[in-house]
Amino acid sequence: ARMTAAEPGLLTASGFGTVDSQAFATRSQGRMMAVRAAQVDGQRQLAESIKGVELTGGTTVEEFEVTSDLVATRVRGLLRGAFTLKEQVREEDDTVVAEVQMAVCLDKRPAICADRPTLQSIVDAVE
Repeated sequence: ARMTAAEPGLLTASGFGTVDSQAFATRSQGRMMAVRAAQVDGQRQLAESIKGVELTGGTTVEEFEVTSDLVATRVRGLLRGAFTLKEQVREEDDTVVAEVQMAVCLDKRPAICADRPTLQSIVDAVE
């Protein structure tokens, strides 16, 4: 999995998902399931990459283990704030392969983040 800051204010991570194209009644079902698996993987990569991200006000997210209700709420909030930036689906032999680039807004600098929650606003909402 790759995690990058695609542009200032935007944290991104790639997610991958595969499904056996023979396991579903239609091709589109297989494609949708592969994309969903890739999104879940990308969200997990984002959640893991948040460790050590410094937020405004001197707050730093350190231990990202779900050991308290507050941390669990923050993780759920982060995942709700994540969105798909890019999506690619292809077939290889009898397998549908999906790759997505998931993102979360660190601040409002990127134009794509104008109407999206930022990581700071998600954390503030649960404190």
